[in-house]
Amino acid sequence: MSPLTQTYHVAQASVLAQISTTPGVPPGSEKYLTILSWVIWAAVIASIGGFVVAAAMLAYQRWSGGGGDAQGKLVGAMIGAALITMSGTIINTIVWD
Repeated sequence: MSPLTQTYHVAQASVLAQISTTPGVPPGSEKYLTILSWVIWAAVIASIGGFVVAAAMLAYQRWSGGGGDAQGKLVGAMIGAALITMSGTIINTIVWD
């Protein structure tokens, strides 16, 4: 490696070492965070509603002896609820780790 290249790499490393990588909330983001919290609450409420409807459909199908896809809907509601619950952890793992 030439002395000029070596000097460049040392200077680049010293400049990059001074950059702070501590994450913070940007100014003016309170409104966006409020909207995001509303969306999360709506997703949780929709998930609970979907779970209750799918469970009621499954109970009705068992009671009437008919076939249907209520089990698939119930599993889908469970997977959706799990994804909603884990979404914050998944994003934090992807972004900050």
